[in-house]
Amino acid sequence: MEKITLFFEKAKENYAVEDITTEDTKMLFILESPHKEELKAGVPLAGLSGRSMAKELFMEQSIDPFGKHLKQLIEKNKPTIYGILNVCSFPLQSSAYPDQDFVKEFQKELKIAEALRISSAKRFSEQEKAMLHSMITDNFQSRLLAAIKEDTIIVPCGKFAEKYVTALSDQISLTIIGGVPHPSYNSWARERYKELIHKIREEGKKRTS
Repeated sequence: MEKITLFFEKAKENYAVEDITTEDTKMLFILESPHKEELKAGVPLAGLSGRSMAKELFMEQSIDPFGKHLKQLIEKNKPTIYGILNVCSFPLQSSAYPDQDFVKEFQKELKIAEALRISSAKRFSEQEKAMLHSMITDNFQSRLLAAIKEDTIIVPCGKFAEKYVTALSDQISLTIIGGVPHPSYNSWARERYKELIHKIREEGKKRTS
């Protein structure tokens, strides 16, 4: 087995954070990958980005991070139209991993993962980079297709997520709200995205009522 494949399988087995989707999911937010807070909580969008996103989406100042909020609703059997799915279910940054032995063993592979994370390229000539990109793409597409219905709205958050969603939309018809920033650094509260975030809220209300 190629070392890059071994990294992918081990990271997925030991550090994957499960997506949040249900039969009621009608709007699915696509993010890049989990980080430290997500590994600790076991849900996507569990940290500051998730909190700022929840504040803007629900117009509430005192609210849990988006992933934790959705998990609580589902555990209480309260319906929610929202879901969260990461392109890559395990961290793409070495700083997120708590096990330094894992980081040391896969130091080279994690550098490849970090290079993928910041690249806007759609294809890669380097073999290992192309292999990891292909494995991430295949895994993402299978999870996404299993989670959506014909009328599901897909909201990729950030350029990385948008790149992988766009690649799939070239093959099948998807309903997408594009141009949405990643919710880090309180970006959802910025004036330039005000109309776009309002549109997301309104589309959510239509599907809730």
